[in-house]
Amino acid sequence: MGILAGLQSTYIQAQEVEVSILGGLSGVRQPSISLSNGSTLGVSASYLHEINQHLSLGVGLEVGTYQLTKEDADYKGTSPAIDGQGAAFEFRYEIAKFKEELKGTYFAIPIKMQYLGPNIGSEKLRLYAAAGIKYQIYSKVKSTQTLEGIRTSGYYEQWDAELHNPTYAGFGNLGDKTQESKLKLNSGFFVLGEIGVKYALSNNQALYLGFYGDCDLGAAGQANKSVLTYQEKEQINSVLPVENERYKLRMFTLGMKVKYSFGL
Repeated sequence: MGILAGLQSTYIQAQEVEVSILGGLSGVRQPSISLSNGSTLGVSASYLHEINQHLSLGVGLEVGTYQLTKEDADYKGTSPAIDGQGAAFEFRYEIAKFKEELKGTYFAIPIKMQYLGPNIGSEKLRLYAAAGIKYQIYSKVKSTQTLEGIRTSGYYEQWDAELHNPTYAGFGNLGDKTQESKLKLNSGFFVLGEIGVKYALSNNQALYLGFYGDCDLGAAGQANKSVLTYQEKEQINSVLPVENERYKLRMFTLGMKVKYSFGL
């Protein structure tokens, strides 16, 4: 009985290290923003401690890159403005085509519970599933905005007049414009899930192949409607919601993960 108790204690305290490559399709969880053609690529390392024959608790570090694109045609909007003489007016604009591309890196600390299921046709092959949360920190994202076919005007309600020129003041057919900027993003918590198969190798090693998904738990927020604003001249703005000079990127990802693990 003493020998069996010792073996059980050793088994329960088994430890495992995982190294992963992950990547997939990403989007943004804002109801009024359609960010498409998104992708994510990353690597992670995790330490897992077995609780029993089926459950392990893990903590790790994840680093990755992401890219998201927003495109729109026949984009129209207005914003309040003050001209060079101090007169208030409504700045109006029409954009034939609008595109914003976001690129950046992130760092995350995931905590998960992993379940190891029954064998599948072979004692070396088993199902597994994991769920948990992670705290994700963004570096400054690079935003590249391209506007084609810009037409602007200024409506002065006090005189019931709309100006369509001069172009040097920011009114009229302004052609195409491109602007690059760095945005500060809010950090936040994500919920994560994973499911796949584990293949046992020799010397307490294994390979995992699975599908994963994660989603930002923060409030979605509304898109910035003033893509173009007037400050003596036109200024291009991100479509992302902004609060206290920090932008909200409520991202979700669906993809695949390949893991290699070894016991300690």
